[in-house]
Amino acid sequence: MEETIKKIIEQNIHIGSKTIKDLDGDIKVPYYELKNNISKNPQTVFDIIKKSVEEIISPLSNSDKKRTALVMGTSLADFRLTNTMENVILNKKQKDLPKKISINTYTRLIAKELGLSDFTMTINTACTSSTNAIIEGANLIKSGIFDHVVIIGIEIFSTIITSGFNILGMLSKDTIKPFDKNRNGLILGEGIASILLGKEKSPWLLKGSYSNCDSKTVTSVGSDGEEYVNVMKKALKSAKIKAKDITAVKAHATGTTSNDLAEINAMIQIFDKNIHFTALKPYIGHTLGVCGALEIALFMKFIDNGIIPKTIGCDKSIVKNYRPISKDFSCKNGLFMCNFFGFGGNNTSIILQRDY
Repeated sequence: MEETIKKIIEQNIHIGSKTIKDLDGDIKVPYYELKNNISKNPQTVFDIIKKSVEEIISPLSNSDKKRTALVMGTSLADFRLTNTMENVILNKKQKDLPKKISINTYTRLIAKELGLSDFTMTINTACTSSTNAIIEGANLIKSGIFDHVVIIGIEIFSTIITSGFNILGMLSKDTIKPFDKNRNGLILGEGIASILLGKEKSPWLLKGSYSNCDSKTVTSVGSDGEEYVNVMKKALKSAKIKAKDITAVKAHATGTTSNDLAEINAMIQIFDKNIHFTALKPYIGHTLGVCGALEIALFMKFIDNGIIPKTIGCDKSIVKNYRPISKDFSCKNGLFMCNFFGFGGNNTSIILQRDY
């Protein structure tokens, strides 16, 4: 976390590349990857997730841990199944077909390894997966079923997923340009993030949220942003606040043609032109299933440090005089809306509050 924050502040952003199959053969596409090419080894990924969770549950007693649920958000399925499918696509020999297992398998293994509750969930709602995991975790606490819930978001490189975005013509050839007139697509990325939810007094409060799936189309959204307006309005209602009470917004901002237009048109309908909003994907890529947990964790950490980072890549906004912040914004507390709008009409908005 600290290293990522430091590199973002220094604008020391590195975009790597991955090789995928295209109709014309092998091609390289830009990609924000984790260190040491960890996606090649499922055990390494498991170990990193385990370490991440161990760090955030360290304040809990052993008895508390046994009463702590685990909820994972990811757009991945099963490593063994995914690897087999990729080997078939890449014409590699596959000795044995793996047994199909639940996408909740890894979550159960982590819970058992760390002495957590047997109650686990794995949510796969594309780009809103770990955001919905946070909402479900909060519901488990509010209902009195658990005192603590660990949220895990995970996304690692997948040839199938990356090739799919490429075939849809959604991948940028260079950089992510959120809300810019010359935006030309997204760049995918890897990430692993853990968040601990609990009842204890904290500087941060999950004030409200709303999630829906309108399912009008699988890949697109109306340019007027009607679906996004509905989600944001209901999140504000859930938090019992007005749009004018929001200090700043963390936008979804994929850098794609239709989604950015819909999102900025929706924001214009909710907020006035003075609202501070930013995008984190130009720094870390679009991390799909983990983007909820990862971007919220980063956003909160930035505000803990007293700033909201500027948006890079937006030189000329789609809408004149309405654009994300171009300079770091000093901020230590307030009410914040974090938006995540994904495939299949999976749209989610979370409102956080930070007090001194």
